[in-house]
Amino acid sequence: MTSSKKIGITLGHTPYGSDLAQEALDATLAMGLFGQDITLIFWGDGVFQLLKSQNSESVHQKSLEKQINAFELYDIERVFVCAQSLEQRNISTSSLCTDAECLSPTEIQKVLSTQDTLLSF
Repeated sequence: MTSSKKIGITLGHTPYGSDLAQEALDATLAMGLFGQDITLIFWGDGVFQLLKSQNSESVHQKSLEKQINAFELYDIERVFVCAQSLEQRNISTSSLCTDAECLSPTEIQKVLSTQDTLLSF
């Protein structure tokens, strides 16, 4: 029996305007489907990906909220958000579409240091 590696994924870009956020979530769900040990960290402008009720029709893209809400179905349970990034953008945790745990930048660095592989989007 082989153990899976810990994969840390950081998401730091806005949800729309490029394909980075969509590609990150697609990769995350695919890895979850194959039983990988995944930790997600939303920071910087990536915290906007977690906002509830996004209207993405005006930019002709699918809303990311459904994929984010599917994390649990893919056994993706470690989802963190940078508290400082939320504060800088005046976003409250009640505005988020998922129960992400808020961490300070120092705590995020500690989590990242425990990962075998890091992917940044």
